[in-house]
Amino acid sequence: MGVGNVFETARSGMVASKASIATSGHNIANSKTDGFSRQRVQTETATPHPGPGNNIIGGGTLIARTERVNDEYIEKQIRNAGRDMAQYEEKEVVLRQTEDIFNEMDGQGLNRLVAKFFNEFRKLSNDPDSEAVRQSVRESSQSMVNDFHRLRNEVIEVQSHIDARIDGDISQVNSIAKNIASLNQQIKQLEITGGQANDLQDKRDLALKNLSQYMDLAMYQDKDGSYTVDVKGMGPLVCGNNHETFGSQRGPADAEGKQTNSLDITTTASASPTVTHRIKGGKLGALIDARDKTLSTVLDRLDELAHTITNSVNEVHEQGFTRTGNQGVSFFKQLDGKERASAFIELSDELKSSVNNIATAAEADSPGDNRIAIALSGIQHQHLMEDGKATLDDYYNSIVSDVGTANASNKNAMNQQKDVVAQLSKMREQISGVSIDEETANIMQFQQAFAANAKVIQVADEMLKEVLDLRR
Repeated sequence: MGVGNVFETARSGMVASKASIATSGHNIANSKTDGFSRQRVQTETATPHPGPGNNIIGGGTLIARTERVNDEYIEKQIRNAGRDMAQYEEKEVVLRQTEDIFNEMDGQGLNRLVAKFFNEFRKLSNDPDSEAVRQSVRESSQSMVNDFHRLRNEVIEVQSHIDARIDGDISQVNSIAKNIASLNQQIKQLEITGGQANDLQDKRDLALKNLSQYMDLAMYQDKDGSYTVDVKGMGPLVCGNNHETFGSQRGPADAEGKQTNSLDITTTASASPTVTHRIKGGKLGALIDARDKTLSTVLDRLDELAHTITNSVNEVHEQGFTRTGNQGVSFFKQLDGKERASAFIELSDELKSSVNNIATAAEADSPGDNRIAIALSGIQHQHLMEDGKATLDDYYNSIVSDVGTANASNKNAMNQQKDVVAQLSKMREQISGVSIDEETANIMQFQQAFAANAKVIQVADEMLKEVLDLRR
């Protein structure tokens, strides 16, 4: 083994130490970078040299690769946990907004306005000819009608807000899918030329994690290392360097609960372009479920309540006689059906024109007759809802209670999921996270190794000088 071989052996050690120092520096620089996985240089012994006799002398070290410390199983678990967490968070926003709509802390909610409406008829039954009480009946009736309109409009406003969020989320999904396809291509090209794409793979893992928050996805790597992303129940979203896109458009109501003119989600990834109700889980799944199930159910139940009040009050009122002796006068405008009843409920034109058109008597020309007024007040406690199982009060309270219960249940699930996400993040940090103290210690170790190899070169240089001096 010549002195030249000693130079090469030491040089290889210096190169390996230098690469290790650079890698540790890279780790420290990215210690707070989201999605970064720490890296470490893996070395292997170089091909040995034949020495004196039959001996083999080591040839130093070679850099085998710069390894990315990462656990794919943990990454998958984090993606799934993040998807569920995002779903609960989106639902929490919508349910809280809905719960606030029905908050009756100020004492002016629909439940109390309905009760006041029937209480005014009780007052009227005590003084059927009172102009002031009749005015009060009409005012309380209009207040109840206005609150039906308010509740419906505010629920629809939440649905419109959901549509805006869906539209924004679709843009994000398209952007992330395009980025993943581009990263697939960059990683493939770099690895074909023998390079290592550790940082690009971290970026792709982070993009996959972010994409998972929007819907239920299936992800797997092909033989070339590229990720294919499928939307469950729909089809491929990303395949190699190709990606599909989502869009949105206003559409009609459907059997799944979507209201007229709400957003439909479309895609180029399916033979059927409209895929609104095929998207499950994540932010988009939560928003669609809240809009088309939770809020649509609330609207349907408000319509049912408004429809029942309108028909039951009109049925009794039309049997009575007004102060002018007319019979068959409707208290509310007639509704064509239950659909959108909470939007269309309105006092009849006769009631708006004169309080004398409020019927209190069961017979014509019967001053002081209060039987119709009593009958109208009694509607409040009749079991008219849910196939004769609930009163109007019970039915409305169940609407409010169901929203509150759904919100509380979602909060509990969200809090539990936070613990799951925190635990998985901690596990990832233990495997892939950067320890500043550890990396600092490594740098000092690599620095000493570099200096030691430099010393070997210095010694080899002195040896070479001694050899050259012998020839003079």
